[in-house]
Amino acid sequence: MKKVRAQARRDIPSEEKLKAFAEEHLAYEIIMLQFAKQELSQVNHCQFKKSAFLECFTIHLRALIDFLWKQTDMRKDDAIASDFFTSATLWEKIRPEMPLDLEPARSRTNKEIAHLTYARMDVTSETKGWNFKKMTKAVLRVIKLFVDNADRPQIGKLGELLDRAFEE
Repeated sequence: MKKVRAQARRDIPSEEKLKAFAEEHLAYEIIMLQFAKQELSQVNHCQFKKSAFLECFTIHLRALIDFLWKQTDMRKDDAIASDFFTSATLWEKIRPEMPLDLEPARSRTNKEIAHLTYARMDVTSETKGWNFKKMTKAVLRVIKLFVDNADRPQIGKLGELLDRAFEE
C-alpha cells in the first residue's frame, strides 16, 4: 500500500529570505538550465559530456517545473512561485497551464535520470531524445511571466541578473 504524505503547513519566508533565495538559488537554476542547453547544442562533445550536460539540464528543468507548477505532494520547505506574490492565488490565476513541450520532462527525469528504474529499459532510440531547445524556451517564457508579475521586493535583482546572464 502506498503511503500518502500529509500536507505540511507551510510558512512562507520573510521578504528578505525570498529575495536572497530568488537572487541566488532561483537565478542559479535558470542560468544552469540555459548553460546546459547551450552545451547540448554543441556537436563536438563526447558521449560522456553529452550525458553529463543532459543530466544537468533535466535536473534543473525539473526543479523549475516544480517551482512554477507543483501544488501537490509539497514538503514544508519547498519553494514555489506563489510564495513570491502578496496574494497566493494570483500566480495560479496568471500562470499558464504547463506547456505540452514540458509535459514529459518531470516524469522522464525521474524515471530515466534521477532514479534507477526498470522503466529505463523501455526507452528506445526513438523516444530517448530530449527537445531541450523547445523545453528551455517553454520554461523561460513562464519564468519571464513570473519575474514580470512577482512582487518586486521579493525577487530582488533576479530580472537584472538573468538579463545579464543571457547577454553573455
